Amino acid sequence: MQAFPDGVFFEAELPLAWQRQRCWQPLEVARYFDVLADFEVVDRADAADVHQAKLDLQLVWLARLMTPSLPAKVAVTVGLESVRWLAADLEPGERGCLAIAPGAALPHLLALPAEIFDVDASPQGTVVTARWCFDHAGAKDAFERYVFRRHREQIRHGRGGEA
Repeated sequence: MQAFPDGVFFEAELPLAWQRQRCWQPLEVARYFDVLADFEVVDRADAADVHQAKLDLQLVWLARLMTPSLPAKVAVTVGLESVRWLAADLEPGERGCLAIAPGAALPHLLALPAEIFDVDASPQGTVVTARWCFDHAGAKDAFERYVFRRHREQIRHGRGGEA
């Protein structure tokens, strides 16, 4: 198996599944990542805290209604340009979407466009590496901010600091 191609990435266990059809909603993706970033802010010190908490709770309930069940969690490496996970029956050159739930705090399945470029057998199973195929600047920017944030959290956690 080759080294992961991206310099900025994070490793996690996230609910995900490959979808052969390419049906992504770029505006939804961009807004979800923006809301997730705000949603993960724990310390708020202004008068709008109660109002924000109510909105946060409504978002969680709505996300649960829209996504009543999530796929199984899979070990995944998510980078700015590519993604790697264990899967079966996928071929290089195949285009589709990786349906992934990026945040446990706001459980919603997003379809992110990708193209598989490498499939390797390993003792754990078949390792699939795909290249992200974002064709919407706003969605790509929001996704990149998410990856940078998770990358920094993982580094901080590795150093013994708070994530």
